[in-house]
Amino acid sequence: MTKPAPQGSTANNSNQSYCYNPDCQHPENPPDALFCQSCGSNLLLQNRYRAIQLIGSGGFGRTFRAIDESKPSQPYCAIKQSFPQQQGSKNREKASELFRQEAQRLSTLGYHPRIPQLLNYFEQEQHQYLVQEFIQGQNLAQELAHEGPFTESEIRKLLEDLLPLLQFVHTYQVIHRDIKPENIIRRQLDGSLVLVDFGAAKFASETILGKTGTVIGSAAYTSPEQVRGKAVYASDIYSLGVTCIHLLTEIPPFDLFDSSEDAWIWRHYLGKKPISNSLSKIIDKMLQSATKRRYQSANEVLLDLDAKPTISPQKKWAAASLLIAVGLLGVRYLVNPSPQQVSTGNPTVITQPSTKQSPSSKQPPRQTPPGGLYGYADNGELQAFPLQHTAVSAKISGNISRVEVKQTFANPSNNPIEAVYEFPLPDEAAVDDMEIRIGDRIIRGMIKKREQAEKIYEQAKKEGKTAGLLEQEKANIFTQSLANIQPGEKVDVIIRYTNSLKFEGGDYEFSFPMVVGPRYTSGNALKPSFGEQLLGGVAYASNHNLTTLPATRSGHDIDVSVEIDAGVPISEVNSPSHSVAIQAASSTVKVQLAKEEAIANQDLILRYRVADASTQATVLTQSDQRGGHFATYLIPALEYKSNEIVPKDVVFLIDTSGSQSGAPIEQSQELMRQFINGLNPKDTFTIIDFSNRTTQLSPKPLANTPANRRKAIAYVNRLSANGGTELMNGIDTVLDFPAAPAGRLRSIVLLTDGLIGNDEQIIAKIQKELKPGNRLYSFGVGPHSNRFLINRLAELGRGTAEILPPNESAEEVAAEFFREINNPVLTNIEVSWVGSGKEAEIYPLKAPDLFANQPLVLFGRKQDRSNGKLRIRGIAAGGKRYEKILNVNFDQVSGNGAVAQLWGRARIKDLMNQMYGDETPDAVKAVTDVALAYRLLSKYTAFVAVSDQGEVDSTNTEAKSEDNNYPVAVPEPDQIFAQIFSLLLLGIFLARKRLKLLLMIK
Repeated sequence: MTKPAPQGSTANNSNQSYCYNPDCQHPENPPDALFCQSCGSNLLLQNRYRAIQLIGSGGFGRTFRAIDESKPSQPYCAIKQSFPQQQGSKNREKASELFRQEAQRLSTLGYHPRIPQLLNYFEQEQHQYLVQEFIQGQNLAQELAHEGPFTESEIRKLLEDLLPLLQFVHTYQVIHRDIKPENIIRRQLDGSLVLVDFGAAKFASETILGKTGTVIGSAAYTSPEQVRGKAVYASDIYSLGVTCIHLLTEIPPFDLFDSSEDAWIWRHYLGKKPISNSLSKIIDKMLQSATKRRYQSANEVLLDLDAKPTISPQKKWAAASLLIAVGLLGVRYLVNPSPQQVSTGNPTVITQPSTKQSPSSKQPPRQTPPGGLYGYADNGELQAFPLQHTAVSAKISGNISRVEVKQTFANPSNNPIEAVYEFPLPDEAAVDDMEIRIGDRIIRGMIKKREQAEKIYEQAKKEGKTAGLLEQEKANIFTQSLANIQPGEKVDVIIRYTNSLKFEGGDYEFSFPMVVGPRYTSGNALKPSFGEQLLGGVAYASNHNLTTLPATRSGHDIDVSVEIDAGVPISEVNSPSHSVAIQAASSTVKVQLAKEEAIANQDLILRYRVADASTQATVLTQSDQRGGHFATYLIPALEYKSNEIVPKDVVFLIDTSGSQSGAPIEQSQELMRQFINGLNPKDTFTIIDFSNRTTQLSPKPLANTPANRRKAIAYVNRLSANGGTELMNGIDTVLDFPAAPAGRLRSIVLLTDGLIGNDEQIIAKIQKELKPGNRLYSFGVGPHSNRFLINRLAELGRGTAEILPPNESAEEVAAEFFREINNPVLTNIEVSWVGSGKEAEIYPLKAPDLFANQPLVLFGRKQDRSNGKLRIRGIAAGGKRYEKILNVNFDQVSGNGAVAQLWGRARIKDLMNQMYGDETPDAVKAVTDVALAYRLLSKYTAFVAVSDQGEVDSTNTEAKSEDNNYPVAVPEPDQIFAQIFSLLLLGIFLARKRLKLLLMIK
């Protein structure tokens, strides 16, 4: 089927002229202007070509839609301008060489209906220009976004159209090197496909730009040998194969390759549009990593694509035998019909109780042991499953981690069950992949709207199919529901996510939560809203009698492996939470959890330093059909002086509830003693402690005198932990304080484990009512702290957050805290985009204050993928103005796939921050749209995986005996004849279908 492209405008109705000058700040001009009204540049190239629209921008140039005014019809044309985004003589030479070679290749290829015709090539005002035929139409990336995955017939048609073109191009010893959906346009006039952008192409005999180490092309579609700078004809075939699987699945190519298995896994994402075995084999051969195992020419692919299936004599006999057997079966049914069983009682059906309900009808949370895998029994009670093993594999590159979590469980019961697996993950993890492995079967998850995913899951469960449903209950708590797990089966649940590392004080920190702590919910707290009701695994209680977690767990059933590739020497690798084994090389380190009988039952924290950590700015980019994405990490090169420290009114807010009993309250007390003695002479302070009730050291801040410090330390020493975690009472007390006097900064320092059920209400309270000029710093004290609450309060309070392992030195933590709180390096930060086109979407919307050795982390998207600059302004210590300009280039030859996912997660986070306590339909839709576009788990989306086959437990004798009591209606004689005749026809039909299937097998 040919997909039509949308109709475009004609050349004569353009309403502007676009300036060719790359430095012009206002390039839009009236349609008949001869010179730019902003910069004075000539708007007519060669006195004939007028640009009317900027339609693309890459690493080495820009592309315009233009009209040729020298011809009466003023036809459209496409003009490419050499303009290296990265300045420097080498980049200019590289851009010039690419343009000259593209013109030479197009000239060599001459006219071909599937290649834009070269109309002109010239140099003007120190820029080179290529003028080509303008292809009116839609590229395949746009087509995919509008109409969804391609069918097998569409892919076959694509290959039939493009493979002869590739053979033609290769005959002239030209390798395209950048085949991807964006470079394939469906011509609006006749629906034919046109291959565009020969800017990355090269002659097979060339060495310039083709030597090892120079990568040209789009990373997601580039073959392994091309990555090494050694492109061959088969490299184009590889890129075309990647294009096919992306169009078939609508999944980004990076997500279709399993690096741990070194294999393409595209078949798992075909959904309801399976393709034939013959086409699958062709695509697999196109995608071979080893060049020698790949097709060597486009003609070889065409031969296999056009090959007619054959059938061996053995398979012919097999098909004939099957047809005879089915016919005999029908005759046997005719002369010996099955006995009729009649029952007047109610039927007994072996099913699992449904535990999935609509968001508004879910049952109240059950009191269950926290964390783990649970199966629902017939009476609705939960049965814990033994966790056999957990394997965590993380790979860190720079400050980005890619993590795979694999947990193995077993079904010890005698019946198929539905199970619910609950687990924690970092609150900012971009969860973008889920799969279930049962035996040799792999069931991969697809992202859907949450309600839709639940319906698919429930239907599959009713049909007896193995199914999985991955949902986000809170930002850092997830549930995995598994339906129809068979007796004795082992189940592997695999989750993959991307996350950015914390960098502070020169240390990188990787953390992995290993336990879900019990949550306290006040008797008068609001009921959890949609997505907050826990299906199981988090204990909620209305008093201090929360489930107590053991201090240790077995060390034999968990493996954690972290590979760090920093590119520079790594030092001071350590874990303040667990014993670890370290294998170090020059710039790579492998860290593994030490094998011990028992390990701490708490979150894993890993810290390390790298050489040359003083790098001031890093910009990572990635570009695809969703836009150009970037991530920026900036540590301003600024210094401070002690006499510039702003005096502060410090309010210490301490959690003294029952969950803090023992080591946590002792750690908080020691921290408080360090904090009180570390205050600056002009600071004031007070202390508020909260549990079921709130008390305070004084109703107003005290001066920092020796007497007041002694009074405060005595107050701290008398604190004890009991009661419920009524954090809202403590927050209300702090917010009721009068505003800090002019010239002083109000600093709120919170010490808590954050294990409460109404954490989102607390966040909403701070978001709406924290006074301007106030700063909130949060410390997670306890082995199972709620990182989501701790981190989010500090972000919204424009402070810092710290999670403390139980054995962390209070003296070092306090010293680091005062280094930060006393030294706000940059405040009142404003971020803006400088460049043409649409505004960039940058998150967070409100940049936080920066403290000593703390980076500014920004994620952005430029939907039109046009390059530009990021301007960062702020106020440095002493009132000095600060400005930094960073270039952002969406270069086609490179890209980091994680950047797009992290931008999607950052946008969702910002939208959710605005919705806590005030959920609106528009905001819910906005979150849902982003999550679906970036394949991310969220509060409103879920991963669902369904096996293609139903499960029947043939060994379950109890089920068999109950199944025998099913009532069967007695048919009338004419119904018997109709059933027999239908059965014979069915047998013949199935035999014919089987014969066709065998004919397709080579």
